[in-house]
Amino acid sequence: MRLFPRYPIYKLVLACGDYIAVVGGYGIAVAALAYGFGRPDAWKLLQQWETWLTFAGFGIVWLLILQQHGMYKQRVFRSRPRHAVLLLRSALYALIGFAVIAFFLRPPHWIDSRLITGSTFAAALFLLGCWRLGLFPAVYRHLLRHQRLQRRTAIVGTGALAQYVAERLLLDAGHDYRLIGFLSDSLPVGTPVLNGYRVVGSWCSPSSHASIEHLIYAEPNLSPEDLLQSASLWSQRGATASVVAELYPTLIPEQMVEDIAGFRFLSFSGIETRQLFLLLKRALDILLAASALVLLAPLFALIAVAIKWDSPGPVFYRQQRIGRYGKRFWMYKFRTMEHGSPAYREWERSIRERIHTEQPLHKVVPQHRVTRVGRWLRRWSLDELPQLWNVLRGEMSLVGPRPLLPEEADYFPECQRWRHQVAPGCTGLWQISDRSHTFVQMLLLDIYYVQNLSPWLDLYIVLKTIPYVLRGQNS
Repeated sequence: MRLFPRYPIYKLVLACGDYIAVVGGYGIAVAALAYGFGRPDAWKLLQQWETWLTFAGFGIVWLLILQQHGMYKQRVFRSRPRHAVLLLRSALYALIGFAVIAFFLRPPHWIDSRLITGSTFAAALFLLGCWRLGLFPAVYRHLLRHQRLQRRTAIVGTGALAQYVAERLLLDAGHDYRLIGFLSDSLPVGTPVLNGYRVVGSWCSPSSHASIEHLIYAEPNLSPEDLLQSASLWSQRGATASVVAELYPTLIPEQMVEDIAGFRFLSFSGIETRQLFLLLKRALDILLAASALVLLAPLFALIAVAIKWDSPGPVFYRQQRIGRYGKRFWMYKFRTMEHGSPAYREWERSIRERIHTEQPLHKVVPQHRVTRVGRWLRRWSLDELPQLWNVLRGEMSLVGPRPLLPEEADYFPECQRWRHQVAPGCTGLWQISDRSHTFVQMLLLDIYYVQNLSPWLDLYIVLKTIPYVLRGQNS
């Protein structure tokens, strides 16, 4: 297992340059004020290693802000004006973060001068602009000229869409994909497709062409089930995958889509688990879940009294779900339906029907079985608060894939190993979508989450969940 995910070379070079520009901006600004203007406070900052260390840590925060603004996606380099606007916007957010840190850290280990703060950000922004808008494009073009830094890429499909994608990739040199051919399950190897490029193998047989490093799925007739099975097989060979977003136009939010050669792709960066991030994620889960359970204890008591007053039966309802590595666990909720009725069996039966008939997998609840208090709890998602106990026990996370019923996990077991690399979450990409996706589309969302795991993706999901809950859209 890797501690860190594998990134393209150009992203690593870009991130290193960004970090040097940010920290270098601080050093240049403070040195200029100290030597050029004789500022005594600047002299002190130059001599304090604690301040340098603090700003070095803040440089990492600035890089995360750049990542959140999509500044490490290839599409940002297509328009310099847009690139400059995003750079200014990220600097504004960095300044806000800087002010928050400065509120908690006081001199002598921090900057307590508007002049020094302004000079630092002006210098850092200037260096970032010179690096990103001036120097890096030349470095990027130089990197792309080396074939060993390009990924050997095959396009799944031979139809009009696949050929159009191939044409755009061949005409646009601003990416690291090196097209070697097409994959088809119906045409024999060697069949010409476009401009001398031929069928080099089958998308359902990775052994047919072991040198392929990346796949682009551009076959409209390929079902989501077949796509997942194919991607699972190729991933075992170390290949990564992208899906042309036009095949699933409403599946992934716009800001998570990669724009390459004029096409929007859902890029899967690799199924290896980010072990270091998962350790930090687990520590944050414990801290937040424990704090929430203590702070919300009075609310738990009020809800328990209301449930007992409204209808006979237990306060909590537990249900078996599938957790990390496929282990089963009991997930807890506040009871919202009549006790002793077949309400929950009706719900589970309706879920199974929708899976097998490929109907949208939105919440299906027999309303005539829901209690008065239960209807109110469901509307504001308060029935899910006991899941904090599952989070504290390590069976769930605050953010993650949707916890599946055993029957759901048995429906498509070949791809469950992907989504079960991380613990299921109280909220996730499916929960913040319109919930009109089918079961297989939900699996795609979960797999996308696992393969693109990052602090900013978790933060995005949490920020989208808050207004969703406050609007009472969970009924």
